[in-house]
Amino acid sequence: MAQVIALYSVKGGVGKTASAVNLAALSALQGRKTLLWDLDPQGAASWYLQAEPESAPSLAQLLKAKSVAEGLRPSVHRHLTVLPADQRYHNIEHVLAEKKDAGFRIAKVLDGLTEHFDEIWIDTPPGITLLGDNVLRAADLALVPLVPTHLSERTWFQLKAHLAEEKIKPGKLAAFLTMVDRRRALHREFFDEKTLDIPELWPVEIPYAALIEQMGDDQMPTVFKHARHPAAQAYFQLWQRVDAALQTR
Repeated sequence: MAQVIALYSVKGGVGKTASAVNLAALSALQGRKTLLWDLDPQGAASWYLQAEPESAPSLAQLLKAKSVAEGLRPSVHRHLTVLPADQRYHNIEHVLAEKKDAGFRIAKVLDGLTEHFDEIWIDTPPGITLLGDNVLRAADLALVPLVPTHLSERTWFQLKAHLAEEKIKPGKLAAFLTMVDRRRALHREFFDEKTLDIPELWPVEIPYAALIEQMGDDQMPTVFKHARHPAAQAYFQLWQRVDAALQTR
């Protein structure tokens, strides 16, 4: 049965999708049958992996365990499959809210997919939403990228308060630093200063790199095209940390 890893953030623009794509690519590189489920209506993860939005399943298909598999699309990378998204999902919250099992629908859909894969990575849209709650309930590991700024730190505590209020408990919850610019004092000092306040913060930094922003130039994961670059190496360190965390569940 597949393990489910969700990339989640209250705030947009924190490198969530780039992280989901590169981490899923690293799992596929290890020979694991890997699915990247793109639940963000922007469809950026799908686009990075050359899965055309026209091939995305309809909302009716997406929210049914019996039909969601019809939307699976092989990527150009071995062992890596995509369940693509597009802008048709902009009203997914409204459709989801009408379901009797609105808070657990994604978990039920995943039941129809887990037997076909070793790992399922989910790229969620930013924000505290019903869809996000669904994914967090279903995840074996919820992985939260944090830019080392006070605003990003604030969103972390908003998330923790929301999880406590709604009694949502992912299998594991972890955070990592992303878009780190070590020329800035705040970025250099953030980890050492925040480890007591955020014990879930892993000692892994994804550096700010134009190379990651340019990933869309040829729609190729950074870890594949520039494997020796420090950013790709940092993603590999993060992937190793994820792998270790999943092994101890």
